[in-house]
Amino acid sequence: MSQTFFTSGVSGGLMPGGALGQQLTNITNRAVIPSLFVQIYQSHPLLSLLLSNAQSARGGASQITVPTQGSSFTTFNWGSFAGDFPMPEDQAAINDASFNLKIGMVPIGFFNLEAIVQSSDVIIPKLRAVTADAAVVIKQAIAQSLFTNNTANLNALDSLYMAYDNGTNVASYGGISKSNSFWQGQYYPNQGGISNIASRVGMATMLTRVQTGAGGEDADFAVMNPADWSTLMADFMGFEQYQTNPRSRYGKGDVVNSGFRAIQVLNTPIFPDPWCPRGEMYIINSRYLAMYMSEAAPFIFTGFESMIPLGQLASIGVLLTALDLVCSKPSSGAHITGLAAPAWPNVQGPPAVL
Repeated sequence: MSQTFFTSGVSGGLMPGGALGQQLTNITNRAVIPSLFVQIYQSHPLLSLLLSNAQSARGGASQITVPTQGSSFTTFNWGSFAGDFPMPEDQAAINDASFNLKIGMVPIGFFNLEAIVQSSDVIIPKLRAVTADAAVVIKQAIAQSLFTNNTANLNALDSLYMAYDNGTNVASYGGISKSNSFWQGQYYPNQGGISNIASRVGMATMLTRVQTGAGGEDADFAVMNPADWSTLMADFMGFEQYQTNPRSRYGKGDVVNSGFRAIQVLNTPIFPDPWCPRGEMYIINSRYLAMYMSEAAPFIFTGFESMIPLGQLASIGVLLTALDLVCSKPSSGAHITGLAAPAWPNVQGPPAVL
């Protein structure tokens, strides 16, 4: 993407053009706003929700181990008048799902002589801007990884995509093969055969199907791309009604609102997340999903280390976190693809919404 940087004053309005304008620019300070306005990042509501409810993890091998029961310990039998029954047998029904914390890092470099350049007359301290950017960059990367298939990169987060797959695209999760039916998530390509999920009726049908696949447990919430969420919201707006009392009068300060910031279907909140891919949807039961963060490295900065031994007057530090997303019951949620009625075309927009 091309970028244009202005190296001299912009003519027009109060400033003249040509040599006279250049002369004024050379001898006049700029009136610079002492704030840096970031243009390139986007919100991450699902990640914010997961981080606000994060669970702690410590050291050891397989820092997150989830004991799972994949079959019955006991068996049922009908009895006769004699009250006889078969002797119970010990059943091996427990498997451990094991997850390792994943390390996310953003290195930060600092040229020591920048401190001299910015020792006075500084408008925006560059180091402060860079460190603030690093904090945003690490969260942007994690937010994106929540929705991608990361099986090819063992160092990346164990994502929703991997948790809710049924073995079609992901062979194993937490060290347990997805060939085991008890460890399969609910993956529904082509909208699961349901027409128009981005409608009230279609969404209710899908939520009921996922609830059935989860053994009757209903989901807490669902996540969609904003373009698909807007299609669902439009279906609600078509049935809005405005009731007016004939004796009431509207003043200048009265506002008539249309549309909704929050949508619920079957009492299940559905919200948009810019990182959720277009045409996809995740239905989640938060009782079985959590972000685990290391107690020793939640989001920490190593501090700056000198690069003088390498022959440079500079320092380098690393912002890092150790965490992983873990689902203890993959069948509790679902990954739906094939939503084909977005509210706007898939064209490149501003950098913040790519």
